[in-house]
Amino acid sequence: MQRVENKISIFDFVCAISEAVDLASPLLNSHHKRVAYIAYNIAQNMNLPPQEIQEIILASMLHDIGAFSVEERIHARSLKVRDIELNEHALLGYKLLKGFAPLASAAEMIKYHHAAYGGPGSNIPLGSYIINLAGRAAVLIDEKEEVLAQVPLVLPQIMKNPEVFQPQVFQSFLQLAKTEYFWVEAFSPLAGSAVMKKIHFSQEIVGLQTLRSFAKVIAQMIDFRSRFTATHSRSVAAVAKELCQISGFSEIECSMMEIAGLLHDLGKLAVSNDILEKKGALNNQELLSIRKHTYYTHTVLAQIHGIEEITAWASYHHERQDGNGYPFHVKGDDFPLPARVLAVADIMTALLEDRPYRAAMHKDMVGKILNSLVENGGINQAIAELAYQNFARINSVRVKAQQEALQEYEAFKDRSLAVC
Repeated sequence: MQRVENKISIFDFVCAISEAVDLASPLLNSHHKRVAYIAYNIAQNMNLPPQEIQEIILASMLHDIGAFSVEERIHARSLKVRDIELNEHALLGYKLLKGFAPLASAAEMIKYHHAAYGGPGSNIPLGSYIINLAGRAAVLIDEKEEVLAQVPLVLPQIMKNPEVFQPQVFQSFLQLAKTEYFWVEAFSPLAGSAVMKKIHFSQEIVGLQTLRSFAKVIAQMIDFRSRFTATHSRSVAAVAKELCQISGFSEIECSMMEIAGLLHDLGKLAVSNDILEKKGALNNQELLSIRKHTYYTHTVLAQIHGIEEITAWASYHHERQDGNGYPFHVKGDDFPLPARVLAVADIMTALLEDRPYRAAMHKDMVGKILNSLVENGGINQAIAELAYQNFARINSVRVKAQQEALQEYEAFKDRSLAVC
């Protein structure tokens, strides 16, 4: 059994989550990484302390996570977007991260990353001003066109209102803007690899509890896009953990399973809200789109060294005993028991939830469906029987997790609390 008590790079984790957000659309191609690279260079050129630069990079990598749908994230990059819309998604991003200690400083920068310069004495973090200017530069360049040919057109647009930028930040950017390497590197296809290595740093998450806290933040990013999904990851995590406890798994395995449950639908960040909230049957194209989410979950989590088992458990929740699941068609020893537990937990939770196209199902119907899936080779018989035999206990845990998640969702979406 792998021990997740080892140190895990928070930079790798943030990069992976940032990439998941940008996966949603080709129009978001590496946006967070480009902003992070530009912000890093501005901060470096200003000779800021290494710790402050690290916080700026983390905030840059996650600055638009408060824009929950693909449409919102694309709209946030538009030069015509209203200030009130920009401030709203910045505040939501702040609310997501403010309770997670390793990213508390980054959260504060995200909160104000669309703020115009307020003059000396402002309590807005310097990093917010840096991300603001970096984001402005990033959206003005069309990476499909020759980058250097656009620089003479882009700079005048940025320079025509210099008063909105913090003076030292603005001067640092102008110095960099004179060099070709800055623009070429920022908008190079290597922005996702070589450039990221250039700004990589060591800052680590230690222990399962800290990792669980971060996984909970990610679950909120995934689920809070819609009221129909607002409680799903938390409920699956609770059901899967309870099933593990009933099955006699170790305490560490149960904790790892909870984290896998919180992260299992990470790939749905790349799926349109229109599909997730559709009230009728999905057409073939929509089905194919949603079936890709488990692959994206695996691709994103596989970038994080130290959580390999959690990655497998989370990514295999739509695999089947007979090898006819997706996306990897694993079976036998390649389909580990904890992943089979999570598969049952996901199915059971989904059946007990209201969905746009149907109401929640009752115990007898859930039992029939689980039994049918056992008979046709879909899920593990022993796990399915344990789930049904302990239905009251498991459902009680699910309901509690659902209620807690729903309360958090309502508080999160309450715009009157947005500035808290």
